[in-house]
Amino acid sequence: MHRFLTRNRDALGARFDIRVPEKGTLTRALGRTCALYSLKPAAHEASLVDLLTKLRAELESDDRVCIISHENIVGAMMGRRGSRELYPRVGDILALFETHLAPFQPDYVLYTRERSSWLRSVYNQAVKSDGYAGTRSEFAAETAEARDWSAVADEMASVVGSDRVRVCALEDDTTDDRPGRQLLRFAGLTDAEIDTLEPLAGRSNQSLNEGSLEFMRQLNDLRLAQPARKKVAELVKHNQSLFDPNGHKA
Repeated sequence: MHRFLTRNRDALGARFDIRVPEKGTLTRALGRTCALYSLKPAAHEASLVDLLTKLRAELESDDRVCIISHENIVGAMMGRRGSRELYPRVGDILALFETHLAPFQPDYVLYTRERSSWLRSVYNQAVKSDGYAGTRSEFAAETAEARDWSAVADEMASVVGSDRVRVCALEDDTTDDRPGRQLLRFAGLTDAEIDTLEPLAGRSNQSLNEGSLEFMRQLNDLRLAQPARKKVAELVKHNQSLFDPNGHKA
């Protein structure tokens, strides 16, 4: 969805201020800090408040509808460090947004995904990006008792009111080449207007194959320094056939 919005920023620019986590942006720093805050609130609250204060100042100079999107605004994903719950501090994060973005009153859009397929994707990301070293079955056991999406939405509504929380199922976005349709409808676009936007040609950030994922999992268990781990991860990402017993024959 972020690639789609960025691809169509010029077409949407007259009506929308599009803010997605591009390198060097306030939105990227905001998502990162929300994730860190969810893991260690006391250590990162001041940084989060500072970013929200800067965001409010920027919003005051623009009267367009602003779309701010980052998957970590709700907090760190399962598998990162000790996090095994489903966004347990989302209410605290929204409370800070409400206080430090006032007098703005954002509407909050929560995209959900069918749980089992989402957890498969989360496990892949935890291994690939967050250094998780457990097996898939260990991850499943550790997250089995985590709350569901409705509980997350209820907590959000308890902070800002149910009229300002919109829940969208990913499965209800009917066209893969124009993701985020429900969000754009909510922001004010019609289906006809969305259909005029330039579609995506393909998907990015795809899952590693099983062999590559297992190699990364075992690599994580070695606790390499982050720069070295990052270099190896890039090699694995771009040479996955080497780790696929059915895809590479000597």
